[in-house]
Amino acid sequence: MAERAGLSRAQWVGFFALCALGASGWLVEAEWPRVLPTMEQRVLHDLAIAATVGFVWWRIRARVGASARPRMRLAAASVCLLGLPAILVDAAFGGVSQVNATATFALLPVAVVLLVSQFDAERAGMMRMLAPALIGLAGVMFLLPVVLPSSLHEGGLDVVVVLAVAIAAAASVWMYRLLAEFSVAEAVFICALANGAFFALTFAVNGAMTQARVGPVGGWSRELVGVEIAKALLFDLPQFALLLWLMRVVVPAKLAARALVIPLLTVLEGYALLRPQISAREICGAALVVVGTLWLMTARQGEEPGLMLR
Repeated sequence: MAERAGLSRAQWVGFFALCALGASGWLVEAEWPRVLPTMEQRVLHDLAIAATVGFVWWRIRARVGASARPRMRLAAASVCLLGLPAILVDAAFGGVSQVNATATFALLPVAVVLLVSQFDAERAGMMRMLAPALIGLAGVMFLLPVVLPSSLHEGGLDVVVVLAVAIAAAASVWMYRLLAEFSVAEAVFICALANGAFFALTFAVNGAMTQARVGPVGGWSRELVGVEIAKALLFDLPQFALLLWLMRVVVPAKLAARALVIPLLTVLEGYALLRPQISAREICGAALVVVGTLWLMTARQGEEPGLMLR
């Protein structure tokens, strides 16, 4: 199936809305500071999304789009896309900064292009997307104050983050095929429930091993739960829905460009609000990200990739 050179207007709007939401997480945390530990917050947010979407889906009597086996595959793929990389990045924190982890995730378009090219009959068409992916990666490296590892231990933790990127890349390709069988609402319900259950299991295992105290400082309250559910539904749910909708209609290499755009928008938000001095290196990095992203998003790749992991 021949692919158009670019995205439709709705897909462009959805892509930049997804990136804007992803870049604005620090603003949400500044307005509503995190009280729950990260893992508990993820559990509550994902299960709140699953419960809300599941209820709406049930109320409108939505048609069930797939049997149990495709649902299980979608759940597993979504955990590989979201949950498992998040756990790996958490494990690397302490030796890898948030900035370095964000910069490493700019490898995502490169990883997707290389992965798909190994299984695509139109290898030359897919490899044409490697150059813009590399330009965007170079831009992020210029844009962010990346610090090289100073010890073998830190280098090993960087490898853990690279592994998280590779898993997310493979899961992106896998989900591109799986999502064709599902409505967006059904996919959001399955993926949120699967990731909520995965984070809950991870938290339970980690708590049992470390005997960590469960719950926020000062105990749970109705107000605390209400704030976290509001954040989940107003901020996380739109990201979930946009991501899964775009994964159904945009090839993985192009959608992976969000890993380039989100750091750029985060930096631009920081400059707009904090007004620090802008360096020539950051201007060069921003320009490279823009050029790489636009080239990647509008590139033709010949035939639509067959893609593996069906």
